[in-house]
Amino acid sequence: MADATVAGSSSSQSQPKVQIVGELPPAPTMSSKDRPVNGNDTDSDDDRTHAGADEDEDPQTEDEAGPSSAVDEPEPANNGITRGIVQYGSVRVDNSASNGQITEAPAEEIPDDAELLQHYPDTEQILDLGHLRLTTTKRLGLARFAPSLKRLCLRQNLLTKIRSDIGQLTELEDLDLYDNSIEKITHLDSLTQLESLDLSFNNIHHISNVSHLGACKTIYFVQNKISRVRADDLQGPIAGALESLELGGNRLRSIENIGHLTNLTQLWLGKNKITTLSGMESLTNLRVLSIQSNRITKLEGLETLVNLEELYISHNGLTKLEGLEHNTKLTTLDVGANMIEKVENVGHLSRLEEFWANDNRIADLNELDKELGPNRMPALETVYLEGNPAQKKEGPAYRRKVKLLLPQLKQIDATFIRG
Repeated sequence: MADATVAGSSSSQSQPKVQIVGELPPAPTMSSKDRPVNGNDTDSDDDRTHAGADEDEDPQTEDEAGPSSAVDEPEPANNGITRGIVQYGSVRVDNSASNGQITEAPAEEIPDDAELLQHYPDTEQILDLGHLRLTTTKRLGLARFAPSLKRLCLRQNLLTKIRSDIGQLTELEDLDLYDNSIEKITHLDSLTQLESLDLSFNNIHHISNVSHLGACKTIYFVQNKISRVRADDLQGPIAGALESLELGGNRLRSIENIGHLTNLTQLWLGKNKITTLSGMESLTNLRVLSIQSNRITKLEGLETLVNLEELYISHNGLTKLEGLEHNTKLTTLDVGANMIEKVENVGHLSRLEEFWANDNRIADLNELDKELGPNRMPALETVYLEGNPAQKKEGPAYRRKVKLLLPQLKQIDATFIRG
């Protein structure tokens, strides 16, 4: 690096001495749309290896992220000479000498990625590298942990790809890449021991290169840009292993190509654009179905899901409680924020512990005990009915009336009942 100078007095006697202290830390990566095509990307070797993979682009390209609200704050005024060591980019100036003389600061390297894991033994089983603004894993030296590493957390960094060094960690059981800028799934070919994979909050358009993960029980794709599950996406060894699939916050318009995942016990599909409850008939082991914030207008298609214990279907367009005749193992039913006018057709759900029907159009509470009373639902502890016309109609007597009709309750809305 060329010699650095600091503007000041023309006298060489009064000029402060400076110490060059290594390279600047890596700058944050730009978004893909702003990144130059011929930029100096040190990960280009991985791009060549996987060129042409997953070329089918998503037809939906709208950007759901809102505008930035960041505001530049003015720097505080500098009154007088700053004491202590001042850093000017990669240049350090020491103004701390009490006699007014400028002294040279001791040489000190700014830590970089290569030093992050320097003191970890090769036998380390868990590495947590979250919140470090990493733009690449290339300089971390991950390969030396390959024989022992079980869990790798890289959440909330600035990674744009999964590099081949991660692919060498063949003993990994848990890989957490939550909240990065990854666009494609690559280099997982050898991670056959992986049990949990979290790719939530990235820029993934398609589920690819995971079908070989025969030990993977849980996979998260929350808040990506997936518009559909393609026919081959979840075929292969992963089909018999998956127990929990999270696809919330994407662009799905239907439930398709998951019917073969017969070992699924949890399916999370909230905040999509799904219009009907179909395509799940063979998922008879399903215990949790979460499908809030979609576009479903009729409660149907759940007849074969006889082991369902929790159903979350709030914030849709339901107008009637129905279609739950065979779901007698339900312990939690959430139909809040729909357009339901009456509590009906649930009296047979004798195991129900929580019933959420807030923010609907229920106008009358008088026959509430016929569906939810202690003779019908002895295990019922929590009921949410606030935000309905009935609450406004009853006024201050609302809570007392619910308590009298349902004496087995321990909680009404968000308030516990005092003994």
